[in-house]
Amino acid sequence: MKTSLVIFFKRVLPFPLRIQLRKLNWRRRYLTEAMLHPAKAPVYCPIAEKEYKCFIPERHDIWPSQISPENGARSRHRLIWLYLKRETGIFKDKCSLLHIAPEHCYFQKLKDLKNLDYMPGDKMVDGYGKQSGVAYMDLLDLKIKDGTIDYLLCNQVLEHIPDDRKAISEIYRVLKPGATAIITVPIDENIKETYEDFSITAPAEREKHFGQWDHVRWYSTDVKDRFEEAGFSVDLVRYGKQFSAEDYVRFGLCDDLLIIAKKNK
Repeated sequence: MKTSLVIFFKRVLPFPLRIQLRKLNWRRRYLTEAMLHPAKAPVYCPIAEKEYKCFIPERHDIWPSQISPENGARSRHRLIWLYLKRETGIFKDKCSLLHIAPEHCYFQKLKDLKNLDYMPGDKMVDGYGKQSGVAYMDLLDLKIKDGTIDYLLCNQVLEHIPDDRKAISEIYRVLKPGATAIITVPIDENIKETYEDFSITAPAEREKHFGQWDHVRWYSTDVKDRFEEAGFSVDLVRYGKQFSAEDYVRFGLCDDLLIIAKKNK
């Protein structure tokens, strides 16, 4: 019932209105948290480039996180942003970025970069409303020429796609030789191999088995193999370990693994 209601309201409410409602909710939660549980020292969102008295705790059983009060960025979003800023040429070089299912906290910041040929796209299936400036895009059939993209960013998408190997092969196809894909998926490091069972289709059962009603698998660290099968050179990077203990807390980071997949030249 809850899932059906969420999908219904996402269909009915225009995307800009939904964002405004989210912002009001983030603000309300922030004011409450700042009053009752302020951090010991100011925290900082590197995406918003602002300090706050605290982040908003998200007490999810599987994916606990900390939310930035103005843009809704979660811990993994800030972690990825810092990787993009420090380890790629996206913010300074003349280059192209294909952004699959663009997050609100990134969208306008990346769109405003003068050096960047920014291409945001999303399939916009049930439960995910249409966003102005975002093209319809199917990761299984990208209408993009071979070898034309410098960077690709795709966060928390592949776990929704039954034929993820096809999606990975499409990512490989559109990237230039030497280009990089930055990917995240839910990874359970306690399992030896990726768990998927396509006979499980009911939302409640998918949530039970895969952590969310619209997920079709739990990845293990063997996700690396799927990218290597497509031709990538792959590193699983725990980028949060690059930071001091103080900065880790200040930026509200997490220990998520980033999949850094490079197309061989």
